[in-house]
Amino acid sequence: MSNILVIRMLEMGDVASIAVPTIRQIKQQNSTANVFCLTHGQGAEILRLAVPDIQILTLPNQQWPDNILHALEAFLGLAEQIIDIKFDQIINLDTAFMPCFLARFLKDAGEPVQGNYLSVSLQTLIEQIQNQSLQADYVNNISEYMQSTFMGMSRWHSQWWLSDNLPDGGYPEYYLTLCCGFKNIAANTLIDVEDDPQYSKVTKRIIYLALHDALRPYQQLHELVSVLRSNGYLVIEDNENESVGIRLQALKASDLLVCLPNAMFALANCVNTQTLLIPGVLDPRILMPDYATEQAEEYPTASELAQSITSIFEAQTSE
Repeated sequence: MSNILVIRMLEMGDVASIAVPTIRQIKQQNSTANVFCLTHGQGAEILRLAVPDIQILTLPNQQWPDNILHALEAFLGLAEQIIDIKFDQIINLDTAFMPCFLARFLKDAGEPVQGNYLSVSLQTLIEQIQNQSLQADYVNNISEYMQSTFMGMSRWHSQWWLSDNLPDGGYPEYYLTLCCGFKNIAANTLIDVEDDPQYSKVTKRIIYLALHDALRPYQQLHELVSVLRSNGYLVIEDNENESVGIRLQALKASDLLVCLPNAMFALANCVNTQTLLIPGVLDPRILMPDYATEQAEEYPTASELAQSITSIFEAQTSE
C-alpha cells in the first residue's frame, strides 16, 4: 500500500479548488493508497469536509512564523516528519516560498518529489541569510525562486486569461490541466454539507456578502446591506471567525454570493451557489464567475451593486 502526499498550504480557496480535485483524482486512480495532505489554517477544515478519509498534516499548532529563520526551523521539522512516513510520491502544488523550500529540501534528501520547489538548496539559502545577501526580490517573486518538475509551469507566468480558449473553470482548471499537466482531472470541488434549518422556511431571496479584503475592503458595505434589506432580500454577512462548515451551510442556502476576489468565491463553487464578483482591477476571466461587475479601480456604489443584483434575478425570472 503506497503513501502519497499532496502539498497545498495556501490559501483556503486554493485548497478547495486545487487540492481537493487533485486528491479525489489520486484516490480514484489509487484506491488502496494512503493519501495525506499538508495544508495550513482553514484549509484543514476544507479537507475534513471534502475528503474526510485522508490524513492531514499541518505545522505544529498551526503556527507559521513570520521570521524566516524560525519558519525554516518549523518547516524542517515538517520535513523530518514527512521523511519518517516514507512516502512513495510527494506532489507540491503550492507556489508559496516556504512550501517550495520544503519541497526542495525533501528533493535534495532523496524523497520522490514532483511539482514546485525552491531554486536553491538549504545550504545556499542559509549562507545568503548569514552573509545578508538574500534579496527581498528573490523571496517575494515567484518567478525568481520557483522551479518545477511540471513541464507546463512556465505557462503560470503568462497572461493566459487573454487567450481565446479559456477554461470554463478559470484559474484552478488552467493551473491543474495546463501548468501541472493533470489532463483528465475532473473539477470536482463539491462538498456535501447539511442544510441549515434556520434558512429552510425563508421565502426571501438570500444574498451572501463576502466583501472583506485586507488591503481594499468594500467601503459601502453598511449602505449595501441597508439597500438590499429595504429591497426585500435576506442578507448574510460573511464572518471570518465562523467555522468553514457554518459558512458553507449559509452559502448553500443563498441565492447569490456577492464577493471580492477572495476565498469565498471558491467555497461558493463547492456548494453550487452562483456568484457576482466585484473584481476591482483583477481581470474576471481569471476566475470565470457567473456574473461580474466592471473591471475597474473603483468599486461600484451600493446602489449600483444593488441594481446589478436585482437585474440578475429579473433576468432569471424572465427566462
